[in-house]
Amino acid sequence: MALRCKKSFSAYVSGSPRVVKTGQLVPDDDPIVKGREASFETVDAHLAARRPRVEQATADPGQPRDLTPPTPVTPVSKGDGDSKPTPRRGRGSSK
Repeated sequence: MALRCKKSFSAYVSGSPRVVKTGQLVPDDDPIVKGREASFETVDAHLAARRPRVEQATADPGQPRDLTPPTPVTPVSKGDGDSKPTPRRGRGSSK
């Protein structure tokens, strides 16, 4: 099984320097893993964490739905009708 490196690091393995970069895959029996297990995660765990969460739209059979009633909408008053809109000045207007 392959393991994915969570954060880049370097270490000596059998007397030789070795660099493992973030996201690099290594076999689980690789000597670089021994003693550094916390720096790695399984590929399945990485993919599960990145999988988008989907909200369940309906209740499962036998489960009650938690519904919130809609809030009433109050109509907006249009005023008394005597007020006139302010004139707009466009490009061609002069002062």
